[in-house]
Amino acid sequence: MPANRAFTLLESLIALSLAALFMTTIQFLIPHLSQVTQPDYNTSFQTTLHQLEIQKYRVKDNDKHAINMISTDGKTMTLVVKNHKLQLIASGSGQIILMENINDLTVMACGSHFKLSIKINNQTIRGILFLQKAVAP
Repeated sequence: MPANRAFTLLESLIALSLAALFMTTIQFLIPHLSQVTQPDYNTSFQTTLHQLEIQKYRVKDNDKHAINMISTDGKTMTLVVKNHKLQLIASGSGQIILMENINDLTVMACGSHFKLSIKINNQTIRGILFLQKAVAP
């Protein structure tokens, strides 16, 4: 029978150390492989407006910095900037944060649609929101 067929304790420790070094290297390299992208605020704003349109809200009234809407189940919702967040606030039900780091929301009613603009990081982003007016009972 040949001598020393199995790993010795020293060889096992060397193999374990190399495996640990390899795993630690991978652990530190993986976060650096992902690309960091700057969020496109224009796309986020247009997506937010589209989401509001497909939810089929109806406009109750509006002012220069907010839109009051009625949801399909009859809840009163308000689109407003509060604490630098574009929020959809439901009366008595909570809020949905749509975008963050918003400085101002400006609403202008133009017949059948609304022209909205937000100020974010020293730039102004504009969009159009198409919502039906709520019919008075």
